[in-house]
Amino acid sequence: MDHVDANPERLAGTWDIVCSSFPMWRGGRRTDATFTYTPLPGGSSGAPRMRDEVAYLVGGRTRRISGTDTRLTSRPGTVYRWRGKGLLAVLTSVWEVRETGEDDAWVVIVFSRSLLTPSGVDVVVRADRIGDQAVMAQALAAAGRYDAEALPLPDRGSASA
Repeated sequence: MDHVDANPERLAGTWDIVCSSFPMWRGGRRTDATFTYTPLPGGSSGAPRMRDEVAYLVGGRTRRISGTDTRLTSRPGTVYRWRGKGLLAVLTSVWEVRETGEDDAWVVIVFSRSLLTPSGVDVVVRADRIGDQAVMAQALAAAGRYDAEALPLPDRGSASA
């Protein structure tokens, strides 16, 4: 498989998690999960970095998990180390972009286990492309290659197709 080169500028923006193998998203208790990536200045090593915010609903209330992703430039492909913020600063996880769709409309992310979570796969679609049936079909096909289950789509009123 060819390695994907996805720098923070390419990943910047908000993504809806549409398929996952991760129990946190599959249980139905947490819904409408998104990732928002914001490029940051390089760290002391000069490696590309970005702010990583996960948002989701639980019982109608928005919850957030914040961290920083630092690209592991010594590894082939697009591999990042996530480190939590605040109380979660002791947690880290390594994740990789395995596939991207045309115009980076969707991405397959494979992540390692952390101290508190198992390894898994998320398929994410840019929030502004969630209503595009062709993009969704491609994302669902990619999810099938990684045994990631489709999740209920977010309810944001009328989505454009």
